[in-house]
Amino acid sequence: MSTDITSSEWDSLISGKKLVAADFWAPWCPYCKLLKPVFESIADDYDKSVIKFVKVNVDQEIDIATRHGIHGIPVIKFFCENKEVGEIVGYVPKETLKKQIENILENTSECLANTSIRK
Repeated sequence: MSTDITSSEWDSLISGKKLVAADFWAPWCPYCKLLKPVFESIADDYDKSVIKFVKVNVDQEIDIATRHGIHGIPVIKFFCENKEVGEIVGYVPKETLKKQIENILENTSECLANTSIRK
């Protein structure tokens, strides 16, 4: 399951040695509503010690959206050690999202060196 995140939690969350998948969304966005069950289903498929799935409501967390250049939604951005390591723009089906996450996990080996996925 994904978690709604606030500005007070954001910086410490993305600075760790864990991949963070952040779904930037808004309640009025029809494509965000389509992506929500896909994103939450994927979150249940992964080890929480390796990747954390969070949601960022761009209407409520404007500063986070602005800092990361969010101009359209939905957007899923991936972070590790305070660096953006991937991005998915728009709605994608579950299998496409899963393949892209696997690709990001394969390409973030330095970031994930101390997690169970890389041991």
